[in-house]
Amino acid sequence: MKVSIEEIAQTQEEEVIVKCHEISDDILDLIHRIKIRGSVIIGYEGEKIHRIHLKNVYYFETVDSKTFIYCKDKVYESKQRLYELEQIGQGLAFFRATKSTIINASKILNVKPSLSGRFEARLANGETVIISRQFVPVLKKILDL
Repeated sequence: MKVSIEEIAQTQEEEVIVKCHEISDDILDLIHRIKIRGSVIIGYEGEKIHRIHLKNVYYFETVDSKTFIYCKDKVYESKQRLYELEQIGQGLAFFRATKSTIINASKILNVKPSLSGRFEARLANGETVIISRQFVPVLKKILDL
């Protein structure tokens, strides 16, 4: 496989061209990862609208029919539904931890078993998030446990 990189002027739009014999699942996964890598989502803080890079998100949570974006030290509201955010994070380190929570696995410092087969995940921002037992196998697969 040949890989080429061409530097362009700051005024030009960056572009990735994939030339392949057939569109395989690996190619589609690569394209998805490239699109998402620089992706931003919109978060609301009162009257302010923020652009938030996915890499800065620790987890998403729905509480009382409102969806929130948790970052290192700030919380934003999202107009998107949890399932939409799950699709955006698909193929990255995001995984469903409970019916109302999606966690960025790259922000997990450690995990420990909790009550009734659940796990607790301690995140890099100091917060602890519960992983319900039905999603523990997904966590184990992501973390190679």
